[in-house]
Amino acid sequence: MKRLKFLFLEDSPTDLELIQRELKRGGVEYVSLHVQDREAYLKAIVEEKPDFIFSDFSLPNFDGLSALTLAKEACPSTPFIFVSGTYGEDAAIQTLTRGATDYVLKDRLVKLVPALKRALRESEETEARRKAERDKFEIEEQLRQSQKLEAMGFLAGAMAHEINNPIMAIIDYARMIEKGESDVEKVKRMAIKIQTEGERISVMVKDLLRFARQEKGQFEKVTLTHSLIKMKSISEQRAKMSKIFLQVDTTEDVCPVLCKEGQILQVLLNLVNNSIDSLNQKNEGYYDDKRVSVFAKMVDMGNKPWVRITVEDTGVGIPPEIGRSIFNTFFTTKEADKGTGLGLSVSLSIVKEHGGYLSFESVPMEYTRFFLDLPCAV
Repeated sequence: MKRLKFLFLEDSPTDLELIQRELKRGGVEYVSLHVQDREAYLKAIVEEKPDFIFSDFSLPNFDGLSALTLAKEACPSTPFIFVSGTYGEDAAIQTLTRGATDYVLKDRLVKLVPALKRALRESEETEARRKAERDKFEIEEQLRQSQKLEAMGFLAGAMAHEINNPIMAIIDYARMIEKGESDVEKVKRMAIKIQTEGERISVMVKDLLRFARQEKGQFEKVTLTHSLIKMKSISEQRAKMSKIFLQVDTTEDVCPVLCKEGQILQVLLNLVNNSIDSLNQKNEGYYDDKRVSVFAKMVDMGNKPWVRITVEDTGVGIPPEIGRSIFNTFFTTKEADKGTGLGLSVSLSIVKEHGGYLSFESVPMEYTRFFLDLPCAV
């Protein structure tokens, strides 16, 4: 067992010697810190950062419950064991419910080392779980960013084409002005058109940059119909290039939700991109009813208000045997250069983090509907 730093809150030198003797008999090596009052105890837990705390229950000018409370505030993960001679059943229940790790009676110190080893084992297991959770979070963040880059790759070409049109218009109007157009009213109209086209480019670029930015902010109240408008601004040109009608209905009033908007926008773009791919897989050219419909509405789930966003397409659909696997990481039916299989698995992870649900229904060669459900902000 590695050499640890133990803090003893004990007013009796004799009892302290008995406790330490029992630890030595059990083969425990440690650095001893001994305090007897509140001031010294508080200084020790803040400055020394002990690995373990042993505390008497009753002291002349201090008490064990107060010591436990201070420890939970200053070092909540540090194991805390009461070692006391005055300890009834009610006191035992009270200390454990307040967060003590264990308790040992002074006339039964033979139980001290087993209690210590059990507490240390539990502490190590807790730390291992925390590390695993941190690693899992970091991996999920990397997957989200990878998927976001994948989505941006699909959108970049279409966005460049969309921006090129207003740029060419701006250049043409500027050349006309440069030639010395004498009609003042005509020049004003051209200037207004230049401003309009410039603002159009600005909106598209801002929406794309907002989506591209790695988001680590706090959850905020967001009206999802506004997010749908941003999603349309980013993805509309890709739909146009595929001869797809992207219909986004934002007419219904919906409650705000608590979310990280960039992440929800990522989910929406994933779903729309998948719909575009499905429609092109059915027929790359134009055909009647080649469309993606996106709309938001209020629904009741468990007697509570939720917002449901539906993304519907009339593409190839999802066969039942494939539907069972579509949310699995790296599962994809697309060619290697057209998808990594991250989109839906990352989307599901994001939606779960927001306390929501992501589901779908589909009839092959007829339609697919994805449902993004998020609870209304309280």
